[in-house]
Amino acid sequence: MGMQLRVGIVGCGEATQALHVPVINSLASLFRVSACSDVSVEVMKEVASRTGAKPIANPFDLIDDTHVDVVLIAAPDSYHQDFTLAACRAKKKAVLVEKPPALNSRLASQMARTSEESGVPVIVGYPHVYDAAVQKAMELWGGPQAFRFARFGTVIGPNEKYTADDILQTIRPSVVDRWPGIIGQLDYAAATTELLGTDAEVNHVLAHALLLGLVIHDIPVMRRFLGDPSDVAYARAYALGAPMSEIGLSQDILLDYGTGRALMQSEIQEIKMTDWGFLLRRSDLQLEVKYPTTYAAAAPSTLTATYEKDGMTVEEAHGGRFETGFRREWKHVYDVVTKGVEPLTGIRDAVKDIELVEDIMRAMTRSEQGASK
Repeated sequence: MGMQLRVGIVGCGEATQALHVPVINSLASLFRVSACSDVSVEVMKEVASRTGAKPIANPFDLIDDTHVDVVLIAAPDSYHQDFTLAACRAKKKAVLVEKPPALNSRLASQMARTSEESGVPVIVGYPHVYDAAVQKAMELWGGPQAFRFARFGTVIGPNEKYTADDILQTIRPSVVDRWPGIIGQLDYAAATTELLGTDAEVNHVLAHALLLGLVIHDIPVMRRFLGDPSDVAYARAYALGAPMSEIGLSQDILLDYGTGRALMQSEIQEIKMTDWGFLLRRSDLQLEVKYPTTYAAAAPSTLTATYEKDGMTVEEAHGGRFETGFRREWKHVYDVVTKGVEPLTGIRDAVKDIELVEDIMRAMTRSEQGASK
């Protein structure tokens, strides 16, 4: 058996409980949870009891603990930067920070510089990049090249409807302990104002949050297949009823690649369902990937490849890999630490993902201004 890395978890919410801890436990020869921290003492102690970890109330004390090799940062989004910088200063073996790594490209760039200066690899949690069907699709596609059409779609129900299932066994903090999330929402407002100016409205904040909190899953996958777009041709956000903050939000985004166009659509609605995946088309090949719900611990994603051969249309189905992108992501973290491989989703490249989010937001406000004339 190789080296077992000790993981310190900062932020013990539902993502940690439902996604990361089960994966770490399934890779017991590679990792063990050695410490955990959360603003909710109740949640922290429960996660500690389930994992055998040491509860440490102060997250910076956890990061400095010499018995922690790798830090998982799954705290509210606005805290990602501070904890990542602290882990780099503490010379940890690696950092896995949940998406988005920061609320704007300026902060993400600082994280990238600190990672490079300290030599601590910072890996951004983009599980779809590691997904088995996506990796196979990348193999068939062959890297960024000319294409005709692409569509990336994310339609999901509310997270609480998935995590309410008894099978997940998650524990939520009391109302009193939820203040970091409330502060985080205010920080999203500040990030939107920094980007768009003081004229930014509540709807802009919600659209920005949807891009950074959900669409950010699709952007790194898209960029690996198609490269960077030349322009954001169109971007609009729509309320699914009124008020937007209570009913939901839908977004349509059209990206210009010169030789082709990519449509990105996202929607959070009330039905407990998942319609998430992408389609790529060029003159000789079409690829379609479908993801299961994020909370399905062992449901496979699927890939359908369509092409011509010997005068016939061929459809190849690829699937049956009952391993989530989260598990493959953690295995990659182990290789980064023990084999020195380059991070597949490193923080430097993630800066470009956030820069595209910011371009989309600017285009969205331009579209609104044009529509109002």
